[in-house]
Amino acid sequence: MTGARNLVWLSGAFLAALLLLALSPIPLADDVESRAAGLVAPVASALRATTRPISDVLLNAGQLGELSRENVSLRQELARAQAELAASREQHTASEEAAALQQAAGQLGTRVTAPVLLRDPATGRQILLIGRGTADGVRPGQPVLGPSATLVGIVTGADEHRARVRLLHDSDSAVAGVLQSSRVQASLAGDGEGLRLDLVASTVPILSGDLVLTSALGGRLPPGLLIGRVADVDARSEDLFARIRVEPLVDYDRLEQLLVLTDFRPGLTLTGEATR
Repeated sequence: MTGARNLVWLSGAFLAALLLLALSPIPLADDVESRAAGLVAPVASALRATTRPISDVLLNAGQLGELSRENVSLRQELARAQAELAASREQHTASEEAAALQQAAGQLGTRVTAPVLLRDPATGRQILLIGRGTADGVRPGQPVLGPSATLVGIVTGADEHRARVRLLHDSDSAVAGVLQSSRVQASLAGDGEGLRLDLVASTVPILSGDLVLTSALGGRLPPGLLIGRVADVDARSEDLFARIRVEPLVDYDRLEQLLVLTDFRPGLTLTGEATR
């Protein structure tokens, strides 16, 4: 609608200009010409005012397109920078955790740090896949430590560059443990969610908060490794064994870096030879 109206105005201005040209040789035409010019001038001014916003819009549209492309490029550069920063932070965190594990292990012997790669999602199964294998000296039966040199599991299988670790609270896990204060020997078992001490007579006094350590009985583990602390004791006279719940010293769900004691040989016999 606006374009048609502008065309009519432009046609009128053109006809007025032709009329001025035709009258220019005629006497008194100067007066007519000046009057016509006075009439045409507002029309021309209005046309310029009408067409200027159109050119401005076209110019602004081009600028907006360029700004949009620059914005996309800046967003991509920002995303790359954020990804590089996140990767650098993760690498730094992993290095710090590995160094802390090595420091906490002290004189425990030859060991290797290993990142956690996967976790078994099956209910009741607490199995991890770690990024070290036989090429790094990892073998089945070796103890696996977490933060503060706390025992968290045992290697159950390994290939060249990967190994499987059964955590202590797995439903199939059972290791020999000892209470630090009373020196009572017990079996530390997992139930898929937590830890418990089995085979402790209900008549034996057990203190809440007592530390649970690994026992050398059976030769499956080196003695004295931290495991957890007694959280709850239910000892009933009518029961043969007490129900003892053990709280781990670390959060098994947040393990990211582990330490494998690669020089430990499980199953030593009374003669000092490893069982096969």
